[in-house]
Amino acid sequence: MSEALSKMEQPKLRWKTIAQIALAFGVVWLIAAMLMPYIGIWGLVAAGVLTAVALGFGFYIWRLTRKSSAIMDILKGATDDEGRKRAIQALQAGGGGDAMSKMAEAQLVAQEDPKEAMTILEGIDIDKAPKLVQNDVRAQLGLMYLIHNRVSDAAPLADQITIGAQPQPKQKAMYAAVVSEAWARSGKHDEAADLLEDYDAEDPAYEEMKALLYRAQVFVWLKKKKRGRARTSMMRLAKLDANQLGAFLQKGMHPDVKRLATEVLQKEGFAPKQKVQYQRR
Repeated sequence: MSEALSKMEQPKLRWKTIAQIALAFGVVWLIAAMLMPYIGIWGLVAAGVLTAVALGFGFYIWRLTRKSSAIMDILKGATDDEGRKRAIQALQAGGGGDAMSKMAEAQLVAQEDPKEAMTILEGIDIDKAPKLVQNDVRAQLGLMYLIHNRVSDAAPLADQITIGAQPQPKQKAMYAAVVSEAWARSGKHDEAADLLEDYDAEDPAYEEMKALLYRAQVFVWLKKKKRGRARTSMMRLAKLDANQLGAFLQKGMHPDVKRLATEVLQKEGFAPKQKVQYQRR
């Protein structure tokens, strides 16, 4: 699962969209100028205020994107143990107290110590993080909670995730997987099923989040008492990476989930089948 976290997309500048916005403001200024004979300079004042607000927001996005690019450059060097250590040190040295740096640090730490990664994410003050980053923090931390079977901690975070605010398809799929699993495991399985219907794990756009979607499907379909569909999802997850089924066997997991995981692992040849011994009379 930490591999899926490391594939999360970062904000990017969309120059086509920026050009369209600039054109729209050009039209606003043109209309304001044309209305001067009727409303005086007030049209220009309104256009100026709107432009100033837009420029301020644009500068904010630009800074966020630059920060994101710098972090991605650091992460690219984390290809082995030494690289991860250097990357963590670089993140901490470059203002590691901000939300984006802490999320990146948690991704690196999760590969060796998931519990420590969870502690790092818990140290982020979500309300003080940039608005565009808050959902990412909630999704990452929520996923970590779900992996460690802490559903009661994941559910409140899932309720606050705004999926529609994320423009990146892969990121939206990750949000949907986390939210739907948290909902299914906390009693809102109908809402979870409705949400997952919009995210087909076989869609190429969601390729890198396929495992998370399969995982969510397992919990949703078991809660909906559709064991066949749950089994299919778990089989597909096993074919991607059988090691991920180990999370379904941990202490505290629902017996139905454990039984299904054991069955699938045995069928795939990853777990020994129980032998029945008969006593001779």
